[in-house]
Amino acid sequence: MSFFKSLFAKKQPLPTRSLNHPSELQAGDIFSFGDSFALPKAMRKQQLEVSEINTIEFKHEHYIQVVGRGMHPQPVYISFPKNPQKLIKYSLLLTRKDVGELFDLEDFSNIFEAPGNACLKPVTFEHPYAELVAAQYIQQDFMTTGYFHQEDYRDSTPPQFNEERHGREFEFYSLAGDQEQRFIEIFIFENGDTDVYLSFLRPANEITELWIKGE
Repeated sequence: MSFFKSLFAKKQPLPTRSLNHPSELQAGDIFSFGDSFALPKAMRKQQLEVSEINTIEFKHEHYIQVVGRGMHPQPVYISFPKNPQKLIKYSLLLTRKDVGELFDLEDFSNIFEAPGNACLKPVTFEHPYAELVAAQYIQQDFMTTGYFHQEDYRDSTPPQFNEERHGREFEFYSLAGDQEQRFIEIFIFENGDTDVYLSFLRPANEITELWIKGE
């Protein structure tokens, strides 16, 4: 009798993922920003799909970087470094043209001069990313070593010391402004590739909606 009961018993639905916070996003998921004027136009009211999840690793910390792509040509990067307020770091990648429009390039080059005490002010606030820019930046990091992994290591330790899979090594430079709420972050990789981000810390509720892939 128990055999027939089990044969015709109604199958229980498989448990589905829950998605309650941006830190739980996975590739293919969708998220959208609200219309806060604290956000640049490249983010405001944008709906984006997670195209990849990377891991940024430093000596005493690693965290994921979620890459979102939508209708706007500029990808949006969100990451989750440790901070007392548990704020999310939102970032946009700058082109060389953006850097030259926002900052004096001679002043910008001081970031890479020892001992790393650069002080940087923007030359304009008439720029599409003006909402991200601080009035003044003070340097924090100089030639800090890190590793960039094109994999998701949020629940495990990246293989830093595995010579075959240690990720892309980089030198990291950063400057902070507006009471350490806005940042310039620079990653210089071994092959000379250089990524410059404008970043800022904001609460998770700047992301107003989350959707699981396929739901």
